[in-house]
Amino acid sequence: MPHIVLTNVSDLEIFYNDFKNDVLIIKNEKDQTNTIIRFEEIFINQLKNLILIKTVVIENTNQPQTYYIMITKKSNNQITIRLDPLTDPKNKTDAVKISLAKISKQYKKLDPAISIGKTNLEQYLQQ
Repeated sequence: MPHIVLTNVSDLEIFYNDFKNDVLIIKNEKDQTNTIIRFEEIFINQLKNLILIKTVVIENTNQPQTYYIMITKKSNNQITIRLDPLTDPKNKTDAVKISLAKISKQYKKLDPAISIGKTNLEQYLQQ
């Protein structure tokens, strides 16, 4: 399962309060296609240790995939960014993986002390 661990994270609420609905359009000049990634809504639980971000991905005019990105706070100032198992998309396409990387990059921008720990999405974080 694709995931990214961020370390030195002190607070989930910072990201929740700073979040803005966003649409990312990726144009592929080679085959004249567009990919759309839309971050629609964000939810935080009462304990403030879990965030869900409703995300929609449309690739190459195919059927859209709707799923939630889950951000969970772990001990030792770590969070994990991954796909919510209940809404896990069947096709873990490049756009789905890019959406996870985009959320981690947004989180990292909030605090320069945050660093990337374990991940299986290195190539998407470098884009």
